[in-house]
Amino acid sequence: MLDLLAILKKFKGEQERLDIQEAFNIYNLLRARYVSAQTVQLFKNFVHDIDWEIILDKFMKHFDKQIVILEELGEEYRIMMPSRPPLDIKFATSINDITDEYIYKKIYHDLIAELMSLIHAVRSSSTNDNLRHIIIQDLTTHFEDFDILYKFGKLKGWEESYPVYKTALPQQKEQLSTSEAFHIWDHINLRYEQIELIGIFISFAHDTEFKVILQHGIYIFNKQVNHLEQIALKLNVPLPNRPTLPVMSPIDPETIKDKFMYRNILSWELTSLDTHVRAIIETIRNDALRKLWSELLNTELEYYDKYLKYGKMKGWTKVVPIYGEPVS
Repeated sequence: MLDLLAILKKFKGEQERLDIQEAFNIYNLLRARYVSAQTVQLFKNFVHDIDWEIILDKFMKHFDKQIVILEELGEEYRIMMPSRPPLDIKFATSINDITDEYIYKKIYHDLIAELMSLIHAVRSSSTNDNLRHIIIQDLTTHFEDFDILYKFGKLKGWEESYPVYKTALPQQKEQLSTSEAFHIWDHINLRYEQIELIGIFISFAHDTEFKVILQHGIYIFNKQVNHLEQIALKLNVPLPNRPTLPVMSPIDPETIKDKFMYRNILSWELTSLDTHVRAIIETIRNDALRKLWSELLNTELEYYDKYLKYGKMKGWTKVVPIYGEPVS
């Protein structure tokens, strides 16, 4: 992967500031973490399976760590914080009507809701690089927790049966669901469109560094799409039409600015992040495929972070109104 940070060495960053959306992101993520912590504390009173209790304890450690960081950020930037929940929730007796399977399903849907909040916070935290890094770390940890939870639910037989993608080929070790087949096809379509767009933009790029970044982007996307094509062929998922080959345009290159091209590609990066997240959540049978989506997401997050910093250095990103200065 092209190390865009090598380019950024020429740029001396200013003191980190916080924009108005980032202030809300801190508040909203902390509020969600408070609710998640309360939910786990509540349900731990009713857990019967000792392994299930160990997993919930692990989740609580992650939640507590993330809460401390968010509270410190709220204090640093003088943000009004949500009400803090009780230290713990205890019951004197257990209720057998609340089963471990029911608790699993409630925690499962709670983690999905948090994933959507986290990816939105990553997308909308563009001013403060440190905050975005913290949220990306939380998102990565949260996906690891989600993966552990899902595999544990499958092992215990608490997961539902999902519609199977019907094919004439012999069944694989892990069957493909209809949603998984769709996400293979959808990812290939996405990369085809991105490759075609970047191929057009390369002929219009004026900045030498920006042109190198575009060329590297096509290289990475072609590697990924080649791998996805092989998976589609193996699993008998229909392939969409490939993108057209780039041709020299008769349009005057001066009519398309680097800033315009940069922002269009940045929007596609955000679309890719959403696509990867949705694929991970909806890959409900095939563990190997879910691992692939996770790897694509991690690569995309790393590249997006560097690409955003590069655009900020160039003055090509949109400037969000600032919330306030940190406490000195």
